[in-house]
Amino acid sequence: MDHLRVIVGVSADDARTELGNALSALRQIGAHVSDVRYRGSFAFIAQKGIPSKTALRKVLTEEESSRSPAHVIAIITGT
Repeated sequence: MDHLRVIVGVSADDARTELGNALSALRQIGAHVSDVRYRGSFAFIAQKGIPSKTALRKVLTEEESSRSPAHVIAIITGT
């Protein structure tokens, strides 16, 4: 039942540097964050195995992130 697993992630700093080893895994679940720069932020909720359902919000720069950091709001219901 892997398709029922939900993955949640958030970062408030440089995704390219701090998460370099994880970028390919993030891309596989639909979280393309390699363009997030220093102090940019991102947040996502993904369903394992279904990247098209990933809810991703990202803010590319420190200035934008300070004003309004990336976030997602979701309601997850049972099957």
